[in-house]
Amino acid sequence: MMNKRTAAAVAIIALSLTGCTKGTDSAVIAKVNNAKITSADFKKQLEELQPQMMQAVATDPKARKEFLEDLIGIELVLQEAKRQGLDKDAEFKKKQEERKKEMERRIQDAAKNDLFNALLKKELMDKVKEPTDAEVKAYYDGHRGEIKKAAGGKDITLKQAEAQGLKRYVFQMKQRDAYLEFSKGLKAKAKITVDDKALENLASDLTKPVQPGALQLDLPGAKTEKKAEGTK
Repeated sequence: MMNKRTAAAVAIIALSLTGCTKGTDSAVIAKVNNAKITSADFKKQLEELQPQMMQAVATDPKARKEFLEDLIGIELVLQEAKRQGLDKDAEFKKKQEERKKEMERRIQDAAKNDLFNALLKKELMDKVKEPTDAEVKAYYDGHRGEIKKAAGGKDITLKQAEAQGLKRYVFQMKQRDAYLEFSKGLKAKAKITVDDKALENLASDLTKPVQPGALQLDLPGAKTEKKAEGTK
């Protein structure tokens, strides 16, 4: 059972409401002055809870009512903030502008991801086949030292390596090789210039923490994400 204090804490952490949220479920479950809290708003906030708390709100009428009361409280605080003109504050506006730019950058990165993956799927998906048993064994025989090192110095049999996903790994390596060959062909036809001095000057920034939202690209069929390499 979720008590009111817990629900309030979670609701405040999950703050992304309020009554202007659009959704397919537009039933109004509460009116707070001139604002509305719809079923879609409620469900959206509910998704931010831990599974156990979600279950409590979904099945217990009292917990559901308490959660709604928390959402109403959040709406009232937001309305009061606007009444006091805090949404016109210069610092607030600056922060929102920065957030908007960050969101736009993330959208652009997502679009690049989609384009990258769409082309690789088109060009490579049908060309890179699952490795045969012979190919897996050949990789195992040629990389026993690396496999042993990865296992902490313990000898790993082919059967054990296969059980730990060796075939999948070999498939990913085949995909990577195909991607590199494809990329090499594109580079051969492109006009590329590199500013070595600018690259050297960049070194000091590489020790700084990486900002979230860095471009991530997936090779077709691979589970792990890889960062895009090579910019013009």
